[in-house]
Order: sequence, then structure tokens, then C-alpha cells
Amino acid sequence: MVEIMIVVLTIALLSAIALPGFRKARTQALLTGVANDIKVFGDAFDLYALERGGYPPDYHQGAPYNLPNAAMEEYLDAETWAAVTGVGGNYNWEGPDAYPYAGISIFGATSSEDIMRQLDKILDDGDLTSGMFRQVAANSRYTYILEE
Repeated sequence: MVEIMIVVLTIALLSAIALPGFRKARTQALLTGVANDIKVFGDAFDLYALERGGYPPDYHQGAPYNLPNAAMEEYLDAETWAAVTGVGGNYNWEGPDAYPYAGISIFGATSSEDIMRQLDKILDDGDLTSGMFRQVAANSRYTYILEE
């Protein structure tokens, strides 16, 4: 009986040590996926701008979060764009006709500011008030700026 209790205690102790590491690894993998999506989307919008002479106009519609125009389907996967992000919310295009920048925002992110700061470290400088990835004061969205 004592031997079984020692085995159970050992397993519980190892689990208590390992679980925080697993959670951290899971969060890091999730954020890396979001950062990859944003970079791929950014490249697609940059290619669109290069081939067509400018970024598409802002997409002013609400859910579902469709692409700004049908031509963008040539450049990126519409299903991935419309899916819920790993940090909650949806991707949204903020075009230069409505904002002083062109960028990809996360509309309705549900993750904590600490998680978003970790995402910023992957994409940029880790400071949500500056750099290419930041929280825009005008609408409080986390936005990856492609051009200002």
C-alpha cells in the first residue's frame, strides 16, 4: 500500500512540474501560428499592392470577416482569413482609404494583454505602443501595420 502511494505521489509531483511547461509550449505554438498567419497575410497584401498599384480599400462590413474584395482570393486563403484567430477574434483589413495606414488587425481579440505582448515579441519589438504590431489608439485593435 505504501509503495502504491509513493508511486502515485511521484506521478503527481512530476505532473505538477511538467504541466506549466506544457502550457507554455502550447501558448507559444499557438502564438507562432497566429504570427505566421499574419506574416503570410501581410505578404499577400503586399503582393496585391505591388501588382495592382495599391492596397485594397478598407473592408467596412461586419461578420463574417470576408476579404476586402474577391481579387484577394488570388493571393490568400479566404477560409484561413475568416477563421477565428488563435488569440480570439477575427482578422480584419484596415485599408488606407479609411485609416492613415494599411494593416491587418485582429478584431475582437479575447486574449490578455500579456499574451498579445508575447505575440508582439514574435512579430516585432514586444512593445504594443510602437513598431509594426501595436494596439492602435483610435480603435483599440491589435494591428500589424504594412504601410503608414
